[in-house]
Amino acid sequence: MDLKSEFSPLKKVVVATPGREKERLTPKTLYELQYAEIPDLEELRSEHNEFKRKLAEAGAEVVDIREEIKKLPKEELMDYITKRSECALTSLENLDLPTLADIAISGLTYTEANALGILKDSIIGEDADLCLRPLVNIMFTRDPGMVMGKTYIAGKMRWESRRTEPELLLKVLKPDNVVKAEKGFFEGGDFMPLDYGKLLMGFGTRSSALGINDVLPKLVQLGELDEAILVRLETPEYHPNKGIGHLDTVMGIPSKDVIIYYSYLDSMKVYIYSKSGTRKVEKPLREVLKDYLARDLRVVFIGNREYYAEEREHWLLASNIIVVDHNKIIAYEHNRITNKLLTEVGIKVITFRGNEIIKEGGERSGPRCMTLPLIKT
Repeated sequence: MDLKSEFSPLKKVVVATPGREKERLTPKTLYELQYAEIPDLEELRSEHNEFKRKLAEAGAEVVDIREEIKKLPKEELMDYITKRSECALTSLENLDLPTLADIAISGLTYTEANALGILKDSIIGEDADLCLRPLVNIMFTRDPGMVMGKTYIAGKMRWESRRTEPELLLKVLKPDNVVKAEKGFFEGGDFMPLDYGKLLMGFGTRSSALGINDVLPKLVQLGELDEAILVRLETPEYHPNKGIGHLDTVMGIPSKDVIIYYSYLDSMKVYIYSKSGTRKVEKPLREVLKDYLARDLRVVFIGNREYYAEEREHWLLASNIIVVDHNKIIAYEHNRITNKLLTEVGIKVITFRGNEIIKEGGERSGPRCMTLPLIKT
């Protein structure tokens, strides 16, 4: 693992192809599983396959969690399932490895467990009862793990339905150097390395101040972090956490001298953290970033900063991009105004259709959400 910066060329990346876990979404389970809508699974897979293909065509080695989990020792999968199950299970050793791997991600209903003959000490249950909750958000590999330099950070998830994702990624990826978030919340959508030793980090809606207090000193101690820009995120919408979730829902860094920017960020509090302490900065984030990226930093405002276009394309995640090479990104095709502005400042924009993907998750999700970069140099 080696990650220099958000805007460095992508060499190796982790994704997770959507599967049966999405079939667990119903009008009754949406809220519990932090979803907004029920996606069309067939179209969702088609969109995700196109996205994976474009990552590979751009030169990245694509690692799929759904395939990698099948390579784990059977005993590890059995232990992971047993610990998560709310039903008493037995005879898991009679199941084959692909079945166990699918259960670990897709979950297990009472009826399925009964049919497989692995249910023990049960009185009553129905198909709607989940022995093992599905990892319906595992497709968004960005949040449960992140890399800075040569260190892997195992996140701590705010939403209960995602709490076991960091553990699963650790089991599958087996990184050498690991820092674990143990207090508060710390998620990859807020985590943007700017260079070796430099970090931009959002907090307030998903990651928390407690998470920052826990993780950043550990990175300093390891020599991975010298300085961090910290941005307090607050949502302007009526429903907290729906408009602004992670930092990557309001800004992106397609190049060292270009940022994608939601103008509401100008009202956010900004702090600088270093070994000498933390200080508040009395200027907007886009001005602060000139000291860390480029003095002639060019700001591409979402939707050209025109009210209706900006609000619409912000909601449709114009800033949620993945950099695959110098001045080259993958983005949603539907954010046409912002994509055109990026092209005009020299960014090559590779687009794909994501009409079902963007329905996913509690705060909508995009290309950056679906990638965990392991090597970016």
